[in-house]
Amino acid sequence: MNMENAGSSKSMNKFSIRDIENLTGIKAHTLRIWESRYGILQPKRTETNIRYYNDIDLKNALRVSLLNNYGYKISAINKMSEGEANRLIAEIDDTAFKEQALVNDLLQYALSMQTEALESSLDLYMQKHGIDKTVERLLFNFLQRIGLMWMTDRLFPAQEHIVSNIITRKLSNAIEQLPRKNLASKPAVLLFLPEGEIHDIGLLYMQYQFYKNGKYPIYLGSNTPLKEVIYVCQVKKPRAVYTHITSAAENFDFKSFVQELHKKCPSVKVYISGNMVGRIDFKLPKQFFLVKSLAEARDLAANI
Repeated sequence: MNMENAGSSKSMNKFSIRDIENLTGIKAHTLRIWESRYGILQPKRTETNIRYYNDIDLKNALRVSLLNNYGYKISAINKMSEGEANRLIAEIDDTAFKEQALVNDLLQYALSMQTEALESSLDLYMQKHGIDKTVERLLFNFLQRIGLMWMTDRLFPAQEHIVSNIITRKLSNAIEQLPRKNLASKPAVLLFLPEGEIHDIGLLYMQYQFYKNGKYPIYLGSNTPLKEVIYVCQVKKPRAVYTHITSAAENFDFKSFVQELHKKCPSVKVYISGNMVGRIDFKLPKQFFLVKSLAEARDLAANI
């Protein structure tokens, strides 16, 4: 596919072929074939001869992947100009396709720090579909993909902070708009992230879900010392505790964390979600439960 001139602005980002694979879903082997056969995504090279791709390459790869997944052959996509491909993407009337195209746009806005475009796109989708669909059908997909960049240090801290701040504000605003009459008499749920865990967007979403379902969420937030969790449990006696563990500190001892919480708060039910749930290699106490999907998390908020 022919790419338009990127102009004089210098790309901030450099991506390996594995980054492109993770962000687009196109296998590295396939990318190399497309490079040699069609001239798509020709890599640049550093002064030390290391291959890399820039923002324009990623934009092109996302566009190619989107059309290819929808059924267009790579040989046909390669003959399109960027303008033709963009017009085709705009004309395709398919909900899943349009949502994936929007996720691609959000990813590019985040990487280029186009904050107004990122926020405007989220607002328009939220006005049309509501906060639940925005989070479940758009943001989780977007965050999963951009999260790959956080974990591999491909995202600058400024980019991460901008994205997190915008999404956090959207969720916080949605939470503030929910009714809260007589919640103090409702089942209390304590929400927190353990020490070293700072990504609280998933936890904020669960706070929204608990409020929406008429529960009383006690929100401690990110990077919470276990002793503080235990103190609040002993004083407020919540029906349940919910935590989301994605990328805790290197010295985080999951087993000791579970044992100490169970020892000091033996009667409380504890629900754990996040990437860490797949790494548990010990038997949990009977009061501990793993939340392995978004659907399970929603059910928990509704039925606890």
